[in-house]
Amino acid sequence: MKSKIYLSIVFFVGLMVSVFAQEPPKEGVALVMEETNFKLNPGATEEVEIRLLRSKRARRTSFDGLQARTSDDLSISFTKSTDVPDTYTMSVLVDKAASPKSHTVVVKGLGTNGSKIKGKVLSIEVIGSQIVKGDE
Repeated sequence: MKSKIYLSIVFFVGLMVSVFAQEPPKEGVALVMEETNFKLNPGATEEVEIRLLRSKRARRTSFDGLQARTSDDLSISFTKSTDVPDTYTMSVLVDKAASPKSHTVVVKGLGTNGSKIKGKVLSIEVIGSQIVKGDE
């Protein structure tokens, strides 16, 4: 029992250190993601958590959300977390008919204060091809 409590405390402290270890920007808001390079097959979906890391001046600023302009082969949507402040889930969906190709996508802020969010460049590579049953 004590080892489970100890392990939980160590995990929580490690998580908090990793979250707070990043230094906030001097101005505006930075987007923090674990991964910015993706390799996906046609028809695949990938979900990634994005955190807003705010400067002191931007702590009270409200934002309308995030956006990304994409090609027809990709669909990207953002969902704001209801549990964790300044956290979004980005969903990337690759069209089933997408051909192998590299895409560069810029995630940026949306709305009036959106320009205060520093854009994040993502590299999304569609690999392989989707084999449709009957086309073999």
